[in-house]
This record gives sequence, C-alpha cells and structure tokens, in this order.
Amino acid sequence: MRFWVRQVLVDYITGKWYLFLFITVFLFAGIFFGAAVVGQISTDQADHLSAYFNSFLEHVTTSSVSEQLFFRQNIFNSLYIIIAMYILGLTVIGIPLVLVAVFAKGFVIGFTIGFLVREKALKGFVFALISVLPHNLLVIPAVIVGGVAALSFSALLLRRRFQPRTTTGIRSYLGAYTALMLVLCVITGAAGLLETYVTPVFIKSVATYIR
Repeated sequence: MRFWVRQVLVDYITGKWYLFLFITVFLFAGIFFGAAVVGQISTDQADHLSAYFNSFLEHVTTSSVSEQLFFRQNIFNSLYIIIAMYILGLTVIGIPLVLVAVFAKGFVIGFTIGFLVREKALKGFVFALISVLPHNLLVIPAVIVGGVAALSFSALLLRRRFQPRTTTGIRSYLGAYTALMLVLCVITGAAGLLETYVTPVFIKSVATYIR
C-alpha cells in the first residue's frame, strides 16, 4: 500500500512537473515581493505595526490566550486558501485567480518575515523561524500541490468547453480532485493544530529575548 501511494505521487509529480515549477515560482515570487514591500512602507505604518508586534509579545508573556479561539483562527487561516483554490479550480476562469491566490499566500509570508527582520534584525529572524516556519512547512507544500490540482482541473474544464465532443469523463476527475483537496485540508488542518499548540510554546520561550 505504501509503495502504491508513493508510486502514484511520483507519477503525478513527474507528469505535471512543469505545473509544480510554475506554482512554486509564483509562490516564491510572492514571498520575494512581500519581503521587498516591507522596505517601502512609511514610517507611520512601520511604527504602527511595530507597536502591534510589541503589544503581541507583551500579551504572550503576561496573559493566557484562549486556545479554542486561537485554534479556530488558525484553522481558518490554514484552510481558507485550499478551499478557495478548490472552488476556483471548479471554474473555467480559475487559472489566473489560482495564481493570484498562490502569489498572495507567498506575499503574506514574505511580508511577515521581512517585517520581523527589519524590526528586530537577527532576533526577528529567529522569531520568524519559530513562529512562521513550523506550520508553513506543511502549508507551503499543500498550497503548491493544491495549486497544481486546481490549475489542472480548471484547464480540463476549459478544454472541454472548446472540445465539447471529447469523451473524457468529468466525474472521475472531479472525484479525484475533491479527494486530493480533502487530503490537503487535513494537512493544513494539522498545520493549524501545530500553530495552536506547538508554536506558542516556542514563542513564549523567546518572547522576552525578542523584546
């Protein structure tokens, strides 16, 4: 069973390597531009974000956060992009919008890391490693795979629109597409759990040092 699953994954990646490369480039382009934009924000905006960040660190070290509320927020933040890409993939106009969603996800990651490094230098980089990286080790691969799946299904719908006589059945592809996206939802849900119950432990351990 394990060998079969691995073989399916290898065949899928090999057959769509160009889409994986395309999506990865868009994601990292978003990260790059997000980090670059940090240098363009005004002093007032930087001061506002810095005050918010310092308030967050103060709250982390002195107060207990409602895990239930935090969990709901993190699950939503982790799942929304997969759900959005799934819905976009069901439309013939989904191709550019999926790319925008992937770019936007990268932009948020890049901006967050760039801002932390700008404000706290090496300390900010350390904070980014423990607060941004752990759950994104699951989210980023899920976004890449989800982006490839959404682009593939949207392209299939587009081909069927211009080739209505094609014999390619849509139901089997839809079932496989939905199943894959559900698996990715589980993975990103696990990322939400990690961000809720593991990342705060790391943050609290270095919050005093970062401040």
